[in-house]
Amino acid sequence: MQQDIVRIHDRPFRLFLTREVILQRITELGEKIHSDYNDKNIVYVIVLKGAMMFAMDLIRSASVPCTIEVVSASSYGEKMHSSGVVSLDISISPDSLRGKHVILVDDIVDTGKTIASLQRKLRSFSPKSVQIATLLFKSSVFSENIPIEYIGFDIDPEFVVGYGMDYAEAGRHLPDIYVLHEDSRQADA
Repeated sequence: MQQDIVRIHDRPFRLFLTREVILQRITELGEKIHSDYNDKNIVYVIVLKGAMMFAMDLIRSASVPCTIEVVSASSYGEKMHSSGVVSLDISISPDSLRGKHVILVDDIVDTGKTIASLQRKLRSFSPKSVQIATLLFKSSVFSENIPIEYIGFDIDPEFVVGYGMDYAEAGRHLPDIYVLHEDSRQADA
């Protein structure tokens, strides 16, 4: 059941993107990936935990042969903004990526520090290519010089939850995406 406002921990969030809108855009991204890779095998490297829902819907939509690896990366912790310190946990065997086409799948790219760190690490495994897919992209705060090939939605630098993304580990289960309600942001000022 879709709600206009949800409360997560101590904060109100308002509806931002419905599941229907999200899935329509993911279908478009999947069609593009299918067109780009229709005769190739892909290794999807999924950034845990937030990108799981997006990645599964994207993989089904692209409908090309693939394998899946996962990595853990974090710069938020339990806060609502990046700490600026990127923590990576990559336990992928270099052989699983060597000479292969890799699509690095993340839920949200803002400054780009996390995704750039991950991309550098994955490139050290000598894949044939590494491209990036993200559901949400905050282009106005993006500070890295790397291409993001598959972008779901370009959004303002807002804090969002739902569809796999969390606020202090809560809200991942929501099928829609919610943004921090304006009244809550003003109270923080």
